[in-house]
Amino acid sequence: MLRFAFTFFVLLTMSFCISAQVVIAEQEDTVKVINEENTEDAKNNLKSEVTDVIYQHDGTKLLVDVKKIYLNDLYYSFPGETKVNKMDQRLVHKIEYKSGKVEVLNETPQDVREVGDYRKVKVTKDSDDVEGLIEVAKLEAIAEGSERGGYTTQKTLERSAIIVLRRKAALVNADIILITDKKTQVAFGELPKVTLYGTAYSYR
Repeated sequence: MLRFAFTFFVLLTMSFCISAQVVIAEQEDTVKVINEENTEDAKNNLKSEVTDVIYQHDGTKLLVDVKKIYLNDLYYSFPGETKVNKMDQRLVHKIEYKSGKVEVLNETPQDVREVGDYRKVKVTKDSDDVEGLIEVAKLEAIAEGSERGGYTTQKTLERSAIIVLRRKAALVNADIILITDKKTQVAFGELPKVTLYGTAYSYR
């Protein structure tokens, strides 16, 4: 009887120990899952901290690597990509750089000119017309004659070159172009060509 009681006590003790081990294992698994979730959150937070942030006036927020700002264009790449994208910097309110620096590009939304508005761009040869205006870009346009006839006179080629200049000026949101130089090529056996050079200006 005493031996039976001792055996029963030993089995009961072993069963308790086994049950205790199972509970401890479940607790360790629970801690492991929590740690993995915390690690993932840390990675996401770290990712946002090592990128630049672009805030647009329409509320859009982009996590990117800003490359440069040139004229009216902002060049950037998405994290982990080598492709360089371009957007109109006038759509951007501010940039928060990963260094901590904040650069405000436009306090208020700007009126972005569409390419189709080139007809609104004025053309002049008088430097007094651009006195005090903001220089935007140096432009060049070439118009060549056609073997099929038409658009081959110097006058028509010059008109075509002016249209090209106005389209280019509209792209950089300029308001007026000052024609600075003109070159005409009329060689025997070759198609005539007119090249116009100009400087684009903005009123603001």
